[in-house]
Amino acid sequence: MISGAAIIAIAVVVVLIVVSVSGGGDSNTSASSSGSVQGKAEVVALVKGIPQTGFTLGKASAPVTVTEFLDPQCPVCQKASTDAVPALVKGPVRAGEAKLTIKPLHFIGSDSSTAAVAIAAAAQQDKAFTYTDIIYRNQGTENTGWVTTDLLTNIAGAVPGMDVAKWSADFNNGNPDQNGPTASAVFEATDAATAAGVNSTPTFVVKGPGGTKTLVGAIPGAELLAAVKSVS
Repeated sequence: MISGAAIIAIAVVVVLIVVSVSGGGDSNTSASSSGSVQGKAEVVALVKGIPQTGFTLGKASAPVTVTEFLDPQCPVCQKASTDAVPALVKGPVRAGEAKLTIKPLHFIGSDSSTAAVAIAAAAQQDKAFTYTDIIYRNQGTENTGWVTTDLLTNIAGAVPGMDVAKWSADFNNGNPDQNGPTASAVFEATDAATAAGVNSTPTFVVKGPGGTKTLVGAIPGAELLAAVKSVS
């Protein structure tokens, strides 16, 4: 969990995104070095048959919205992705009772920013959740340069139905100077985190007819399900 004095100032965000789209280094031990991507089958099975739109997984009509503020290279977020999030997806999301919207942030460093831009590019094809969940299954050690263009491209190729050429163009247009939707989405996620008072990742904001609950950290799946039920 990362402290939030932590919501990165806009000027720093610009620098990080410019660095991110220029490409990462080659020194990493993640899937890009072996040419393989881990976890594709389980992620595809998890989301099969569930609609995705932009950064949202689940039916638009679902009465409860769970917003997850995450950092793609945060190990606590990765832990949440293997417990709380699958419980949510297999239960209320699949049943149409809740939808999950992800907000990729960049608390930790330049690898976070690069990955956030890549997720935003996947969102242009309504595949942000699948892409993010596969990133977690190929996560390297924080700030070691593990987020490379090769890895991110391999992950794009592992997402069913992804137009990799379009994804690559959208990823490369993540530079804020382009003023395109990819860069805008990254800034919007940061703005939303600031507005919600988010100072660590992951943070889950659960909102429904019965109110709003905020949960922080790698919470058990049962706790997230209880929060959804309490605001339904």
